Amino acid sequence: MLVSRTTAGAGGPALSNANPEALGVPAPGVSTDASRADHVHPPQPPPVPLLAGVVTTVLGVDTVAGYGYVDPTGLASLTLAAEGQVVSGVTGTLDLYDLTAAAVVATLTWTETAPTRKTAAVAVPGTARLYELRVRKAGGGDTDYALISAVSLTGS
Repeated sequence: MLVSRTTAGAGGPALSNANPEALGVPAPGVSTDASRADHVHPPQPPPVPLLAGVVTTVLGVDTVAGYGYVDPTGLASLTLAAEGQVVSGVTGTLDLYDLTAAAVVATLTWTETAPTRKTAAVAVPGTARLYELRVRKAGGGDTDYALISAVSLTGS
């Protein structure tokens, strides 16, 4: 929404984005405190895509769906995110498995028959890690499936 410049009222300067200033330069009427270099938030690292496409499984045992490498330097948190859905009567499971520690570090499950986004917190490891995605389904018939897509790890 474009707001036109107006005359300041008794409440202070008028707000406007009609003539924005360059990044790091305070707009007229804005305190310089908000544009100080130490006020700028550092950029967030890009998400680690673990599975860009789609994986479907009819198997009740773990099936490897992807891998991802994470260097924890500078990270305070990690979040696993994915979209998934299942056939009625099926539970779909996605495990994030730490190959270095030989342990599951996060699990997401679906019973929803419509695409649903889920997230889980992941403990930030002390050293770089290689993670493996494992998917499986429980319940349903031999051809009933779980579908998982767009899996990523996001750090902050």
